[in-house]
Order: sequence, then C-alpha cells, then structure tokens
Amino acid sequence: MGARTIAAVLAGLALAWAPSAHAADPLVTNLPWLNLLPAQPVSADVQPKPVPNCRPRAGTACIRRLANRLEHQWKWLDKRCDHRAVMALSYLRITQALLEDISRPTPLYFTDKAYMAYVITTFSNRYFRSFQNAARGRPVPEAWQIAYDAYRSADLTAGQDVLLFSNAHVQRDLPYAYAEMGLRTRDGRSRKPDHDGVNEINFVILDPTQDEVARRYDPSFSLIDLKPSPLDEYGSMELVKLWREGAWRNAERLMNARSEAERREVEASIESGAATWARFISGQEFPGYRATRDAYCQSQKNAR
Repeated sequence: MGARTIAAVLAGLALAWAPSAHAADPLVTNLPWLNLLPAQPVSADVQPKPVPNCRPRAGTACIRRLANRLEHQWKWLDKRCDHRAVMALSYLRITQALLEDISRPTPLYFTDKAYMAYVITTFSNRYFRSFQNAARGRPVPEAWQIAYDAYRSADLTAGQDVLLFSNAHVQRDLPYAYAEMGLRTRDGRSRKPDHDGVNEINFVILDPTQDEVARRYDPSFSLIDLKPSPLDEYGSMELVKLWREGAWRNAERLMNARSEAERREVEASIESGAATWARFISGQEFPGYRATRDAYCQSQKNAR
C-alpha cells in the first residue's frame, strides 16, 4: 500500500477531531448553519450539579484538573508509542482550548461557565471510565470496545484512530452527559448556544493538531492537508459537527422519553449508531502499516 492510498482513504473518511490551541488559518471560518436549528422542547427540571472531579462547585479549576489528568495520560502513552496516545493528545488539546476560553472574564463562545465546567467534567468521566475498564479487561460500550481493540492490534492510520475516539466519545457518551446536566436553564432558555460554541473552538484548533499528529505519530496526515486551501478543514469539521448535533438531539430524546421502555429504545439506538460507525471506520486496514507507524514514532522520539 502506497502513501497516496492512505491519503485517499483518510480524505474519504474526513478527519473528525478536536485538537490544539493555536491560531486558525485566516481563510477558514466555521459555517454555523447548525446554530440555526431550533432546540426541541424539554423539561427545565434537570439542572447541572456537582459530579466526581468537579466538586463542590463548578469552575475553571475543574477543567484545569482535567487538562492536567489528560496531559499525564498522554505523556505516559506517548513514551511507549501506544496508539492510544493519538486519542489522548487530541482530547488534551481541545480541553486546553476550552480552558483558555472559559478562563476569560467574558468567554468568546460560552455564556454559562459553570454549566460548561460540569458538562465537560461529566463527559470526561465517561472517557476515563471506559479507558480504565478496557485496560482492565472489563466490559465497555461496543463503540469503545471496537476502538480499543483497534488501538491494540489493528493496521490503521492515526486518522482512523482519532475518528474511532471521536465517534465513541461524541456519538455514544455526549448524549448521556447532556441529559445528566440538562438542556435548559431554570427559566427555560435553551443551552444549545453553549453547545454550538464548542464547534467554533473545534474549528479554530483543528489544523494545528493535524500537523502535530503527523509530526509525532503518522506522516500520512501531511498528505491530506491541502494547505493553503481550507477544504480539508471544512470536510473534517462538518462531520464532527453533524456528530455533535446528533448527540444533542439524542439527549433531547433521552430527556423526553415517557417511560423506561422508551428510554431503553433511545439508548439502544445510541449504542447501535455509534457501534455501526466504529465498525465502518475500523473496517479498512492497511497490512503492515502498524509497524510503519511504530517505527516512525520511535524515530521521531530519537530525533528530539
């Protein structure tokens, strides 16, 4: 398999991720069409509340602790050229960018700092729970199991690694995080503008992590970066935006379920959808490319 074949597959899958805090390409602007879609009616009875790793009150300290935890995880995986390092690095970069904005006296993209701190933390708790359970051989949701099986032994590109992470965490985990923290303020206003604000940050920080992952883990990334054209960024972001929009809508469905049976149906559709995407993403392997990636990662470490 040649480098151009890898590039073609990556371009076809579109690199859906959320990475590092750097300036955006001035030619690239998020297309905020999803912001125009109205939120559906849901109860305002569910309100954000303290969760593990964000107690007793929400604040930037919760997100800073998360960033520190992710950095420690990434460095541990990076030392070993573990294929999970790509996932951890991507998650670290988006968390750092979220922290940077929420730490401002007036954030550029968010209106309710406490709400976002609770959502970000409860969302990350699901990530770490699946990570730890998979590492100990315990059951995890199917989308995560497919991802971790691939990280352990599959001949995939780093782009596929990130897609597997984004799919499992966004499409599978995010609806539950939102349903736990609520979708409306006490006076009934939708919190969707804060949800859509994450899309803006994702778009700003997308391109630099493509560069960073290519430099550290997989040179095939550089083959699909169409600099100075922003077309690859648009393709990447539209996919992850659709996944995030679907997560919001599934959270609405969870909150509007009228019985336990109806909620189980929603949960089953969430699990099935994420697992189907995971099988699709991991379905195209490139024999021998795992060894190529491992050798490249080690060579980059030796050169530092």
